[in-house]
Amino acid sequence: MTVNEYCGSMESSILDFIFSLTDDIIEKIQYRKLFYQEQIARYVQKQIDFFFNGYNLKTALLYSYKHEAYNTIMFKLKNHLKEHNILQCI
Repeated sequence: MTVNEYCGSMESSILDFIFSLTDDIIEKIQYRKLFYQEQIARYVQKQIDFFFNGYNLKTALLYSYKHEAYNTIMFKLKNHLKEHNILQCI
């Protein structure tokens, strides 16, 4: 049984998006294209908004998916932010 069969195609595509965006951000952090925590947060939010534009969902469900995707990505990036000494506004 594959993830696509278990979760469904929409949830599987969301998971693929989360993993690919996380890898993309880690690569950009390593090459110093993204170096502020707020810059990374804005980039993540913008990419999530672009991704979910293609789905025709109710507003509450869409907000929930976006929130969970954002939290998942930022949680996965937490160790990389500490490791690469990302600048943070206080």
